[in-house]
Amino acid sequence: MKITIKEIAEDAGVSVSTVSRVISNNPKISEATKLRVREVIERLNYKPNIMARGLVKRKTGILGIIMPKETATLFSSPFFIEVMQGISLKGKERDYYIMYDFCKNEKEEYEGTKKLVESGLVDGICLMSTRKNDKSIQYLKETKFPFVIIGEPEEKDGVLWVDNNNLKATYDMVKKIIHKNAKKIIFVGGDKNLTVTINRVAGFEKACKELKLDYSMYLGKDFSRGEGYRLAEKIFSEQKCENFIISDDNLLKGFLEYLEKNSIENANIGSFNKANIKEIWKDKIFLLDIKPEKLGMEAVDLLVNCIQDKLESCNKIVDIELN
Repeated sequence: MKITIKEIAEDAGVSVSTVSRVISNNPKISEATKLRVREVIERLNYKPNIMARGLVKRKTGILGIIMPKETATLFSSPFFIEVMQGISLKGKERDYYIMYDFCKNEKEEYEGTKKLVESGLVDGICLMSTRKNDKSIQYLKETKFPFVIIGEPEEKDGVLWVDNNNLKATYDMVKKIIHKNAKKIIFVGGDKNLTVTINRVAGFEKACKELKLDYSMYLGKDFSRGEGYRLAEKIFSEQKCENFIISDDNLLKGFLEYLEKNSIENANIGSFNKANIKEIWKDKIFLLDIKPEKLGMEAVDLLVNCIQDKLESCNKIVDIELN
């Protein structure tokens, strides 16, 4: 039989409101009373109702995470798995539970965001991606609901966000992988409306212009393995090239599938994150660790600080270095 807060109060000889204040560690309650109530709580093995406490405090102790359409390939994508690990670890450290909402498209992301805010189930929201004219961001700003973005937003005013310096990382990667006598390089990326793609394209173009390289860009509908294969097929039907920057680990896997199927071995590739690749490719591919777990941890830290301290705008750049 579940112990109630009323039974705790009767056993300790205090009011129900006093027990509530002891549970929330209210400084107005004397140490002697706290000690007596806590002894009863421990002896009767009372477990406070999280939602009930949330109603009293106007806080639920839960953060909502809006997962984008790219998580349809979740278990083949190290990036999202590692970001979720970081979110979960930091959530536990900051005494918050995590609620994930998996979405199929931009419309579902907006609807999921709105439902979470209106439900009162969460204290704050983390968006796992950002794009041009992002409706979810606009809604959260209008309602003044605490939120953080993993990704650099188009409009930064009044927004908490965490990201890598994707422009610099791509710029440095081009210079890292390009051979001295190379004249040509191709960028392979996903959704052109996402800011991660926009920033990586900008870094790619900047490096190519400085190095006076002939360059092309092929952008897909998403970051799926299938798009990586399709884009490789399109590239090699239109031109010859040995140097590539590939913007995502799933795109890379699809791209390599095409190369293997067609016995193409001369490829010099730079890509993002820590994709598991076959031994034959390890000397031909430079993988840049963008530290997704740290991105998730920093995002939760910013969001909880916002909830507790009313932090209005701030950003955190997670440094990545080329070895």
